[in-house]
Amino acid sequence: MEDKLFKDFEVFLQRSDKREEIVPEAVIRFYNERKADARLDSCLNMAHPIRAFYIIHRIYKDWSTVINSLNGNKTIAYQPMVSDFLTKYQSTLTKLGFWPTFDDVSGLADNILRLWSVYDLDIKDIMNGEVASEGTRPLKKTEVETIAHTANLVQMDYYHLSLLSELLNRTEDQHEKEEYQKRMNKAYYTAKTRRMSVLWVPALAYTDFKKYNERRIVLREANKTSISQNDIYTLFIQPSDFEKLCCKPLKTKREESKLSCYLKETALPFYFAKEEVVHYEPRISVFYDVISDDDIRYLKRVATKTLHDSSVGVGHVGRVRVSLTSWVPDQAHPKVSKRLARRIANIVNLDTTFKSRASPVEHWQVVSYSTGGYFNEHLDPNLETNQYIWEATEESQKYLQPYGKFQGHRIATWMLYLSDVKAGGETVFPLLKARIPVVKGAAAFWYNLLPSGNVDGRTRHGGCPVLLGSKWVSNKWIHESGQEFKRPCGKTVDSEDVYPDKYLPQHNAQVY
Repeated sequence: MEDKLFKDFEVFLQRSDKREEIVPEAVIRFYNERKADARLDSCLNMAHPIRAFYIIHRIYKDWSTVINSLNGNKTIAYQPMVSDFLTKYQSTLTKLGFWPTFDDVSGLADNILRLWSVYDLDIKDIMNGEVASEGTRPLKKTEVETIAHTANLVQMDYYHLSLLSELLNRTEDQHEKEEYQKRMNKAYYTAKTRRMSVLWVPALAYTDFKKYNERRIVLREANKTSISQNDIYTLFIQPSDFEKLCCKPLKTKREESKLSCYLKETALPFYFAKEEVVHYEPRISVFYDVISDDDIRYLKRVATKTLHDSSVGVGHVGRVRVSLTSWVPDQAHPKVSKRLARRIANIVNLDTTFKSRASPVEHWQVVSYSTGGYFNEHLDPNLETNQYIWEATEESQKYLQPYGKFQGHRIATWMLYLSDVKAGGETVFPLLKARIPVVKGAAAFWYNLLPSGNVDGRTRHGGCPVLLGSKWVSNKWIHESGQEFKRPCGKTVDSEDVYPDKYLPQHNAQVY
């Protein structure tokens, strides 16, 4: 729609020129910049985080500047060609039904900041439009300003000051240099004082000499008038284990040598599943070629109709999980659902048949992660809404859907990968140093509960930010209900699962 609008805009400028109508300089400048961007613009290329950002930034901010320039002066606005284009602009907005908002622009800027912090990208590469060796045009000053503003909003102080410093170094205008220096001083002061607990209760600082001295040192440091790169680096927060694991594998060669790939026996004597074990105790496995391209297309097509912002817990939407989610009911799509559920049951020997009451499984959850999308560390059992199956009562379960009553916790997770990803998007388990790359047609599987029934905290995991491309997954969560004889309790609280298999190499036999 924006491309179509630009073509109308081009016609408007040609006709205005013939009629010698007045057109503001800002409008001509926008036309030249937009023309230069045209060869880079494509919906297929929105997988690049910087291109996605500047396209939405242009639609939200630059078009607004153009319209305000034309509308701001009545002499200009009442010219026939200008008036005609303004009418077409309003018609486009009405036809589309929506237009990007500041939240959309901030969200994409936040994605760039997240990728920068997790993957330790170089600021010069970002400014020049390059991510993972794939480039686009350099960012403009106004675009960098927007990213810096977002960094300030989400209190990413190191990245905020780094961007301001880069803008300061790139400008030749003395007035702009002074303005950036003032902003850096203010940002540095805010960042330093916000982090120091001694400043939270200033009254104590005057009755305790040690506190008073600490306060004086902090304020002296925060009031610097010249901020160096070393000063900015003091605000850098070291990456978490989750972020380190997103960047590279952390298992040693010795640990990796104990892992294995083999053909696993299933409930069908003629079908062997391709299993790769990425961790033992708890066992985390990847099964390859478990869903066809036709079924992938079907799930994505059905889910796309009802995608909405992902939430966590009891419906919270925020920066912990950045993606779109859709639920695909089993009973609404019985043919595909039954086929996939049977395959899961044959491989992992659990009940995966959806039922109207105390169902052993949830509906299919389909999740779409665009560039920058991720899911921070979490456990799959929902401790806020679910209860252990032995604790459930009619009173405690009365607010749940019939199929969700007396399900118990999510005993296991089966995660299907419905797409490949150019870069990023791995599923990682920081406490185990386990890492699963995205492979279309594969599925990750692990138990969330110990054989004792308690939540296994070691399975804390997260989805790394998508660096380039987009990632689609589908989760089938399996609950305690119906698994009593499929996965019996352990003999002791510390019992681990046992996986006998004659195809396993002999040197790993002691693990089972």
